Amino acid sequence: MMQQDEHTRESRGARWAGWAITAVALLALGWLARGLMPGAPASGGRPPMGMMPPGGATAVVTHTPELAALNPPTSFIGQVEPIQSVGLRAQIEGLVEKVHFQEGSLVNAGDPLFTIESAIYKARVALRQAELAGAEAELDRAQRYLKRLEAADARGVLQTDLDAARSGLLQSQAAVQQAQATLELAEIDLRHTRITAPITGRIGRTVANTGDFVSPSLGTLAHIVQLDPIRVVFSVPDRDYLELRESVGGAAMPAAVRIRLRLPTGTIPNMTGSHDFEETEMMTGTATLPVRVRFANPDGLLVPNGYVTVLIDKADAKPYPVVSQAAVLTDREGPFLYVIAEGAAQVRRVKTGPSLDGRIEIRSGLAADEPVIVEGLQKIRPGMPVQAAVGQKAGGS
Repeated sequence: MMQQDEHTRESRGARWAGWAITAVALLALGWLARGLMPGAPASGGRPPMGMMPPGGATAVVTHTPELAALNPPTSFIGQVEPIQSVGLRAQIEGLVEKVHFQEGSLVNAGDPLFTIESAIYKARVALRQAELAGAEAELDRAQRYLKRLEAADARGVLQTDLDAARSGLLQSQAAVQQAQATLELAEIDLRHTRITAPITGRIGRTVANTGDFVSPSLGTLAHIVQLDPIRVVFSVPDRDYLELRESVGGAAMPAAVRIRLRLPTGTIPNMTGSHDFEETEMMTGTATLPVRVRFANPDGLLVPNGYVTVLIDKADAKPYPVVSQAAVLTDREGPFLYVIAEGAAQVRRVKTGPSLDGRIEIRSGLAADEPVIVEGLQKIRPGMPVQAAVGQKAGGS
């Protein structure tokens, strides 16, 4: 009997302990739910974000617009090409006596490059000179003979002799002209024994060395490529090209834009290109127009057939108020932002321009000295009282 009473007391104690644990758990859940419910701050605590106390002003962060020209460049893929590239060929045949350059070196216009054996061509020049001298002597004889006949008594000179003398004079004159022409050809061949550089540039590998026999049929002996200045060609879509011409005018377009390059290494050299020319018609199938720009290349950074990025922006961009992109909102009516006027948030409908690095130009609708709200935008409505704290410049810079 005593054991039964003791067992009964233990069962009742276990039930009371279970009820106590359940009550504590329910109480904890209630406090947690109360803390999560909106609009029920604890006594004396701070209201959640967005809950403005009665008669108070919502805290926001503003900054004053920066007057600047963002002028972000438009990029195109361009290919480097030489303005001039010359293939050297032999105009005569003969043995190469000397090669005057080192492959891969820079040569100047007029520098000697190859000397071809010239003895036979000098001899031909001497022969043609002798033939010319003989023709000139025969011409002098014919002139004297005709002069004697014309000065003699007409009764003692036959007309046939006079006609023959005049014909002989014409033949002698023609012989002199022929001898002069053949001499000039021989002199040209002699000059061709010395091959010089027609342009300044870098010369490549040669197929002719000292002692080799060359002739016109051998083909190109070496190439010279002009490196400074050099050109970059890139294709502009028809829409971009026409928009640019409409905005700045066709004649003023070269002066209205600035053209730079970004190398494959990411470097932007300190040089600006000058507009050379564009093709006369769009490329069929791509609706793009090839444009060529000339660049100075004293350091040889631009290598023919290499690829670069062409950067085009305005040469003299107009400054506008610049704000953080986070300050500009958009609805069905277009872009707008909030400013503070008379202690309240007011909407400004704006027209935006280009953006760059988290900043955006405001082309119209905003004065340069108006404080723009950049933080706390989710808490405010038009006309709501606000209290401003000055933040960083546009873009956080």
